[in-house]
Amino acid sequence: MRSFSAARIGARICLVTTYMCAATLCAVPARAEVERIEVLERTLFADGKAFGNVGPYERLRGRLYFAVEPAAAENQSIVDIRLAPRDAAGRVTFAADFILLKPLDAARGNSRLLYEAPNRGSTYMLNVFNDAAATNLPVTAADAGNGFLMEQGYTLLATGWSWDLTPAGNLLRADLPVALEGGKPIFGRVNGEISVAQAANSASHMSPGAVGYEPLDPNSADDVLTMRDSALGTRTPIARNRWHWGYDKDGRTIYDPSIITLEGGFKPGVIYALTYSTRGPRVTGLGMAGIRDALIFFRNERADRTGAPNPLAQGAEPPKNVLAFGRNQAARLLQSMVYYGLTADGRRRPAFDGALMNVGGAGRGAFNSRFAQAGHHFSPDIDLDFATDTFPFATSTQTDPVTMEIGSVLDRASALGPVPKLFYVDTSSEYWARAASLTHTAADSSADLAPNARARLYMISGGAHFLNPPADRSIFAHCRGPLDYRPLMRSLLLHLDGWVTLQKEPLPSAIPTLSDGTLGKLSQYLDAFPKVPGLRTPTRMLEPPRLDYGGRFASEGIADVVPPKVGKTFTVLVPMPDADGLDRAGIRLPDISVPLGTYTGWNPQNAATGAPERLARYDGSFLPFEPDENLRIAAGDPRPSIKERYPTRDAYTKAYAAATLALAEKELILGSDVNPMIERAGVFYDRIMSRAPTDESCGYMGK
Repeated sequence: MRSFSAARIGARICLVTTYMCAATLCAVPARAEVERIEVLERTLFADGKAFGNVGPYERLRGRLYFAVEPAAAENQSIVDIRLAPRDAAGRVTFAADFILLKPLDAARGNSRLLYEAPNRGSTYMLNVFNDAAATNLPVTAADAGNGFLMEQGYTLLATGWSWDLTPAGNLLRADLPVALEGGKPIFGRVNGEISVAQAANSASHMSPGAVGYEPLDPNSADDVLTMRDSALGTRTPIARNRWHWGYDKDGRTIYDPSIITLEGGFKPGVIYALTYSTRGPRVTGLGMAGIRDALIFFRNERADRTGAPNPLAQGAEPPKNVLAFGRNQAARLLQSMVYYGLTADGRRRPAFDGALMNVGGAGRGAFNSRFAQAGHHFSPDIDLDFATDTFPFATSTQTDPVTMEIGSVLDRASALGPVPKLFYVDTSSEYWARAASLTHTAADSSADLAPNARARLYMISGGAHFLNPPADRSIFAHCRGPLDYRPLMRSLLLHLDGWVTLQKEPLPSAIPTLSDGTLGKLSQYLDAFPKVPGLRTPTRMLEPPRLDYGGRFASEGIADVVPPKVGKTFTVLVPMPDADGLDRAGIRLPDISVPLGTYTGWNPQNAATGAPERLARYDGSFLPFEPDENLRIAAGDPRPSIKERYPTRDAYTKAYAAATLALAEKELILGSDVNPMIERAGVFYDRIMSRAPTDESCGYMGK
């Protein structure tokens, strides 16, 4: 049996020696490592609009310049940090963008800094908490949405952490150094994957807005493109003379390292894997160190090392508490910061006191390994979450029965500094497409695991990864689930705030469990799900495999096997449905407890994609009930019709209002959200009831 701490931390942490060093032995500077803050723009936000009692806000944009000690104990989990170039003082330097929204009169704020880790360079906290349109450069009053975060008095900060982004679209980036070995370039292999929803001659192996490592030689015979029907299928090589880098235009080839052109074109449903040689790995883990050090600076320091003031300490005390928020990739990044112990400095000063990690599922990601690319595509059946080492998943100690490794996500953070309080907030979709059950079950899914005392886990029943998707099917079999759970997100943020600042015990975890029968296998789900004629149900879900990148990956973050060898998959469970097909467990918003249809966490692709068995990565389904009993009987739908449930519109809105008020009493939604939710429910009722029975479109769902 191998200890997780010994097997996975290995050379990166140096085990007990490093922990002793952190506490007593290492004579290295232990202060926030922000060398310099550069404010490029400072202006009133929203033309000086006053937000409640807090008043106007101002917006600052600029750059943070870091200088970190590569020998410091708190930096030893950063892959290749000892190979990064040094300045004259022997420090590793890098820089990152930042954007800051703060009360003009700091004394009228709430003394809390709310930090968002950008998702692929983009920010979403004003969208999630303020109901505003997502933007990376908030300027107008409309960009503030309903003003919730401002009226609460939060100072809002986002900083770049990823190097592999284009400068377009006001994306927040970080400039990270390139590792060198003996002053010479480091070479290696990288891989990415391509899957298309419709046939195309050319396709990108990068996510939108991302850049990546260029091939050493675009004509190299060693570069490989393979094809397979599924993530675990056999890879078939494609002849090298059938594909090339770039795209064709007007009879000539335009070189582009992010694009591949294939003779005969890319086919829907096929997974294409690209593996090629490159050089110059970025020290990607410094992106997380930059988040850590930026937050410690803004919270603790009066000025940077050049004497430039901390804008949060001008005429006021710096923030007393820091909360972190991340959505999707950024949620996995925050979990990775905890996993790598990058949440405190050498003086055990925390970067953030609490974190709300939204729709991250069980995964981490390619954030701290040699040649890691956060913007690279991976197959829809493995997904980026599991592109690097996966175990452990949970906050409590567990054992992988295959490798016999033992550990928890919190091990390193516990050893090197205080562990932040954590909210894991997932939707039903993350159980189907992000293996979220592994965050609270044993690695073989044989038993429930109680979360660590510093963690709470919540499933938003019937919710999907995307908020407010368009009212269409896109490439999927069913209309996309429209559940708007932003009122719940506002409440959960305040609960996390209360736990951190007032030591107020938060809501208990609300997740499906084996013990009460609300979590189970796919076969159990299908047995319990209502048998609606013609309805396509899942035949599979994401079950991440164990990946073998070679012997150096666990201890040094260096992949010697690219692409990795695929091993035995982990067993994943899903939330069990009731007679209406609605998840029984989790936090049930009124749309679920007083339903007009079935909301699921899954949505199969349509046949045109070439992989109809593949589930949506980000979308759930909405399956409306029939309007009345006659139509229900004619359709053979076992679910009671809307009229059978609610004889009149008034009966429906009264039932919905009662459920909404009940949640408000439990502090799961705010009082200010009650009336708007009831009004939206009435509008949705009208749209469903006016839908023609033969209308197969999703336009009736509106926006």
